[in-house]
Amino acid sequence: MQDPITSGSLIDKVTEEYELSVEKITTSKMHEVEQLPNWDRIDRSLQIKIQSVLRRINLANTLTEEEVTKWITVTNEAFEVSALQTYLLLTCLNMLGELNKVDPPLSFLAWLDTSNSSSIKSLRDEAITKSINSIGSIDDQAKAVKLIKSVFAQYRLNNSIESNFFYFFTDALDSDTQNWISSNCWIYQDNPLEKWANLQNVKEGYSNLTSPENKRLTNARKRWDALDSYQKLYEVSQFLEALFNQYNVCMVNPPVKFEKDPISKVWKDIDIAVAEHRLNYLSNNLFNQLGGDGQKFRFNEVRCVYKDDELYILETDVKDRDRDNWLKKLQEWLKTKIDAGKAHGDTVFLFSRSQALVIPEKTLPAILENWIDAAIKNVIAKKQY
Repeated sequence: MQDPITSGSLIDKVTEEYELSVEKITTSKMHEVEQLPNWDRIDRSLQIKIQSVLRRINLANTLTEEEVTKWITVTNEAFEVSALQTYLLLTCLNMLGELNKVDPPLSFLAWLDTSNSSSIKSLRDEAITKSINSIGSIDDQAKAVKLIKSVFAQYRLNNSIESNFFYFFTDALDSDTQNWISSNCWIYQDNPLEKWANLQNVKEGYSNLTSPENKRLTNARKRWDALDSYQKLYEVSQFLEALFNQYNVCMVNPPVKFEKDPISKVWKDIDIAVAEHRLNYLSNNLFNQLGGDGQKFRFNEVRCVYKDDELYILETDVKDRDRDNWLKKLQEWLKTKIDAGKAHGDTVFLFSRSQALVIPEKTLPAILENWIDAAIKNVIAKKQY
């Protein structure tokens, strides 16, 4: 007896209905190139390439339509559909990045040749200078090898097919979008990589030293904050390129189950400490000694530190206050912090790199489409005649 799930007639019927759904939705969702500014002022060859990108975006968006999703999820998990959508959008970044390469790919030896173009010479000289400055005096074999590796990495960054993502972020995107990315997104890097929830709430200047995990998270945020805008864009491009390459070999990870929240958990812990009267009113000297590496905060001009399951309060800040009333207001304030802990956005973990890309406000596919739209308009503006 034939298995009804795999019978040819059923597969043919599903395939036919699925293709009709895709055709119907794709036709209705097509981007109108006429709406793009200065579309008629760019070369036909560039128009064809941009149209290829637009068709890819349409296909990616089609996967989220209910009429299409219901057929795909018959044999695939929902997260696999989302991964396919992300992959299609990442191919758009790859295509747009390639459009912005200044020079064709060169071999490493040709790149080192001092007689090549001024733009290549400028990039090479800058790369070599940076590498030498980072290593210092080259007085042994190990440092020489490190220098060669560093210079070669810069060569690959500027000349190989893998650098398309870098060119997307540094050349295809306009400066406003670049600034938004470097100011609002960040890459959490740690080993081991903790499955933190709501990393969008971990902003610049974050500091929490109440546990080894929080200390590592604090250091991870400090590492990111110390990078300049160019370095941040480079890291984002490398992360997405690694994700793209992972999808290329059909490696799709199931959604990460978040284990802890770096922000709301500490407020919950403080709220419990207040409720259980684990409070310590300290003089200025003792407060400074004991509270140097805890979770510091200030409420109604009262300085506090949470450390080792205890709340330390600077006594001089509350000596003229009704302490019971102040504690009641503190608990009300803590509840608002706990309730506001849920962040909007997306965190994409890439355990092969011990990194996670943190995006505010939107999901990865949604933000990728925004970036692609900005890049297309910027490319047209730069290449119009």
